[in-house]
Amino acid sequence: MNEKIQVTVLIENTSDGSLACEHGLSLLIEHAGRRILLDAGSSEAFCDNADALGISLTGLDACVLSHGHYDHSAGFERVFLRDPSAKVYAQKGALDIYISMNGGMHEISVPQNVAAHRDNFLLVSGIREIFPDTFLVPHNTGGLARIGEKKGLYKSRNGQNVPDDFAHEQSLVIDTENGLVVFNSCSHAGAANIIREAREACGRKQVFAYVGGLHMKGKEKGREICTFSEAEIDALCDAFLQEGIAQIYTGHCTGAPGFEALQRRLGDRVHRLTTGLRFEI
Repeated sequence: MNEKIQVTVLIENTSDGSLACEHGLSLLIEHAGRRILLDAGSSEAFCDNADALGISLTGLDACVLSHGHYDHSAGFERVFLRDPSAKVYAQKGALDIYISMNGGMHEISVPQNVAAHRDNFLLVSGIREIFPDTFLVPHNTGGLARIGEKKGLYKSRNGQNVPDDFAHEQSLVIDTENGLVVFNSCSHAGAANIIREAREACGRKQVFAYVGGLHMKGKEKGREICTFSEAEIDALCDAFLQEGIAQIYTGHCTGAPGFEALQRRLGDRVHRLTTGLRFEI
């Protein structure tokens, strides 16, 4: 429990130019002698970045898919080709069809060429301890379909598009001596709900660090905006402050305006995820 967590950002929306970047996220998490790949970006570029960083993606102890969208899953085929025995933990329903209404209706599911490797996916439900002190925590909060409808995110059920309730989304939670470290790549259900779910799953222990996107990014007239109102930003920051979270690493769907709004309120406890970043918790 006293070992530090090492995180390497294999791909994110931004880069200093030495590595590829894209709309997507992939993190290599190293803890207690184990290596966990969380998500695989929207292409194989994260593998090229891993190669450039001297990181092997064979012999991983586990892979985890945070939710069933292409920008977190498309690169897994290359993982499977390199290591046919690789297994990806995903929630049941992660390989179903998902739709976004933002910018016109379009599918955002796990690509078919990745979903075709069904034997490489371990589809689970409920809380799952995958290693000692390392848990997969799905949502248990009710009414999440209202958020899906507000965000323009839907799932296909029996030929009909219905608001996504994010049953396919999960947090990766590591229990450390300092508290819980929560990884949730897009936080569709809201960080306050995710924090509560993690605490309930792990004996109500305090959350020490939160890593992932916060789904605050949007576009208006061709420019990037923060989709959260001032009141919503305040509520999000209050949730982090009330929990006493010491470290927040965010990027991807948070967007630059959202990050700047958080940093104005939360100061140096907020850090920006960017491709190639290595940090320790």
